[in-house]
Amino acid sequence: MLVVAGALWVIQSNSYMVEQYQLRDGNLIAEGLANAVAADLVRRDYGALEGRLLQTASDPSVRSALVIDMQGQVLGYVKGRSSDVPAHPVFYLQKITPPHAEHMQAEMHPDFLSIGHIVKVGIDVGWVRVDIATNYYAQSMDKVKREVWALALVVMVAGFFLLGAAIFRSHKLLHQRAAEVENRQQLLEDKAYYDALTQLPNRSLLFDRITQAIAHNARNQRLLAVCFVDLDKFKPINDELGHQVGDLLLKEAAKRMQDCVRESDTVARIGGDEFVVLLPDIETEQDALLVAEKIREALNQPFLLGGKSLGISSSTGVALFPEHGEDETELMRHADTAMYRAKTGGRNRVVLYQRDMLAHKL
Repeated sequence: MLVVAGALWVIQSNSYMVEQYQLRDGNLIAEGLANAVAADLVRRDYGALEGRLLQTASDPSVRSALVIDMQGQVLGYVKGRSSDVPAHPVFYLQKITPPHAEHMQAEMHPDFLSIGHIVKVGIDVGWVRVDIATNYYAQSMDKVKREVWALALVVMVAGFFLLGAAIFRSHKLLHQRAAEVENRQQLLEDKAYYDALTQLPNRSLLFDRITQAIAHNARNQRLLAVCFVDLDKFKPINDELGHQVGDLLLKEAAKRMQDCVRESDTVARIGGDEFVVLLPDIETEQDALLVAEKIREALNQPFLLGGKSLGISSSTGVALFPEHGEDETELMRHADTAMYRAKTGGRNRVVLYQRDMLAHKL
């Protein structure tokens, strides 16, 4: 009877721990989603917003993910995957009354836990809600129960020594679950801020770093440069030799660009064959142009991929803070304009933005 009582105590105490980890898991996922969509809400980039929701809903424990502005307007709603239906957006546009502060954190429903989190960018701009399926965590508890009862039966034969082993094993399983939650949180952050192919920062993380660099440089009255780099002749290679070779070329090009900059600089991939290099804390425009030329020369060297020697070049536009723009959007637009001038002027060039240039997009 003592063994049975001990087994029941272990199961009861671990049931409470599972509930706590379930709540912690949900809070981590909701907080990660709120951080990931903050910049997208400010820029009203609903395409990127939907991508963040789909990434969150792909987690097997997530039933749905929702983003709402402070007026209750639904900006994105994604259903989680089931056994036969993948994660998908639902076009549900009715307004929802924003919850009171005391109801934001967690609400327990019969088969799911609803977690809310405010989206902040200095001020409140919206909130997210993530519904976590409780049956996903019940499986963890069932596993603990089966192992505890199996070991308890052995304890009844072998003695109280094995009961200690059962307790140790059950706690180890729960600590492993906690580690899995932390690892999944890191993966969610990586998906939100880094390019999957090159592992470079993506557009969202780039904009955050430009914003921080502007604030820092404004206080110290230093320059910073944004270099918009577009690979010339990439599309024909990608079309003729296939996406596998094209992907290898993009990864090698990313590595070469990183080798040309300081550790404090940022090389980001913002889509396709377009990259942006952020050079914070420089003294003169000549410093930026020297780095841009170094990158251009590095990309001019042949690429040995798939047994073939491939040649590309690059067109780069450079914009400086504060001379060419006072925020990240203006700097990016003017660097893109200068890159377009480099393209139309013969490619394989570095062009510094001038105020008489017209803003064009390739």
